[in-house]
Amino acid sequence: MNFTLPSIAEIKKKGIDVKTARAILELDEDTYFEQVMPLAKQLRFEAFGNEVSFCTITNAKSGACIEDCGFCAQSANYKQAPSPVYPLLTAEKILEQAKEAESIGGTEFSIVTSGRGMNKQRELDTMVDAITQIRQQTDLETCASLGLMQREDLQRLKDAGMIHYHHNIETARSYFPKVVTSHTWEEEVQTVTLAKEMGFEVCCGGIMGMGENKDQRIEFIFQLKEIDPDSIPLNFLNPRPGTPMAELHDLTPLDCLKLISVMRLAMPQKELFICGGKEVNLQQYQDLIYDAGASGAMIGNYLTTQGRSPEQELALAKKLGFKPVGPHQRAKASA
Repeated sequence: MNFTLPSIAEIKKKGIDVKTARAILELDEDTYFEQVMPLAKQLRFEAFGNEVSFCTITNAKSGACIEDCGFCAQSANYKQAPSPVYPLLTAEKILEQAKEAESIGGTEFSIVTSGRGMNKQRELDTMVDAITQIRQQTDLETCASLGLMQREDLQRLKDAGMIHYHHNIETARSYFPKVVTSHTWEEEVQTVTLAKEMGFEVCCGGIMGMGENKDQRIEFIFQLKEIDPDSIPLNFLNPRPGTPMAELHDLTPLDCLKLISVMRLAMPQKELFICGGKEVNLQQYQDLIYDAGASGAMIGNYLTTQGRSPEQELALAKKLGFKPVGPHQRAKASA
């Protein structure tokens, strides 16, 4: 097929368009590695130099979730899905995990909880206490992923010193009802928009490989571009036993690399973290995520699955000559 990329100057100015993005997903392997990956690598370097960021998370409240998300083992709707169930951890336990995350090389720490949202006063009190202590006792940037939230509750977290708020839109608007049945895509976007309005550094992405087609993958990417988050966590489905998506295996390693590059070319200046499912889906190509355009990765374990060891991730960064830095610190340094 005839394939021509815009100039790097054009891409830096406005990113690639939908037609070019779709063409990249259709490329043969040789053309991708010869033309697209080098450009994605150059764009990442021009935006971030030799700096990368490493996000770590804690599953601070697990399971028994009333939401119906077809990819998630924590939903109470999927009784056969193996997932731990426990209430919100204490502030002291969350702080302990944050310190451990910092010791293994994390630069950002996100507190993740199951459920539709966090609106119980005692749970919010615990979150405020945890964030305050993390800010006082570590150099980590603080983040939380607490579901659909109200302004007054987010304000309490902001006053405690939380920098980032994470909330995914999961997938393309047109495919969302096939994935989530208990709330709408619009509700997801409302929470992200609210966090942006309140001055949080907003982290918003989703999961590829949930049965969506290539057009819906492109739709998802350009909807993210319109939402305009500060950073994007890109996950690849790691099918969980007992969930409706347990047998889905839609992605090849090359598919994953192409998707990383399309995101970089569509949004040249955005933080792009490669997160859950990278081990299962990228396999032997995991070490190429930065060449493909990523500016960071999640290290350590995920919510209900294990990740590659932090030592391996940090060794790769060192080998490539990267310097780990918090994304907010990087943003200030380059402003």
